[in-house]
Amino acid sequence: MLACPKCDACSASRMPTPQALDNYYARYYAASDRRVTMGEPRRFARHVASFVSDLQNRAALRILDFGGGDGSLAVAIVKQVCRMAGETIPAAIDIVDYEAPVRVAEDGIAVVHHRELKDIRGTYDLILASAILEHIPDAHAAVSRLVAAAVAGTFMYARTPFILPIAQMLNTVDMTYPAHVHDMGCVFWGKFIQTFSLSADLVRSAPSLIETGLQEAPLRTILAYVLKLPARLELGLQKAGSLPKWKLVGGWEAVIRFR
Repeated sequence: MLACPKCDACSASRMPTPQALDNYYARYYAASDRRVTMGEPRRFARHVASFVSDLQNRAALRILDFGGGDGSLAVAIVKQVCRMAGETIPAAIDIVDYEAPVRVAEDGIAVVHHRELKDIRGTYDLILASAILEHIPDAHAAVSRLVAAAVAGTFMYARTPFILPIAQMLNTVDMTYPAHVHDMGCVFWGKFIQTFSLSADLVRSAPSLIETGLQEAPLRTILAYVLKLPARLELGLQKAGSLPKWKLVGGWEAVIRFR
């Protein structure tokens, strides 16, 4: 849980009200022409697809994109999986977000928009929860709904902030509130399968892919690489399942495969 070190108004017992969140997210993308939380969806798609390559062997794909903005990431992942397969794979994408979905001109990709998770039906081959769980006061209920939509062979990709170690070190007020009300790092994802009693494997648990690129934000991107590098080196040298001692990474990602 995130809380401002110096601000009682941001304590765990004082979550933002539904009306406050509705007002906040109504203008969430107001300062940007983009409707996604990453600099380049195609770069993220290549990254995610590298961990879910099994999807290229399926006759059709069904993807749930929770909190994915206009759905550009999900669409880019479908295109990348098709490139890996060397053929077009029919895909149905359900997007749950305040934003309207991207208009897709490619044959074989159908996109449906939902405002709430309770509106989704059935199961999925891939579940995306990129930069969304930290925004939800009742994150446990949302995660429970997501994993209920998984079956054997389903992949889940999640990306969350891991900011609290940096905030505590700097002893500064957490400026992410009221948008970010949770901090989900290596410990959270390391215990995710056990916490939700899942029959699944943790394919990846590591510092998240950096949102920006060198061309669009060189200083921010270089700083992010420098902060994440020690943890990545630790994970590369340690045995599977070990937690890095270096936690000043800013964000974390996990890939889960259900069985």
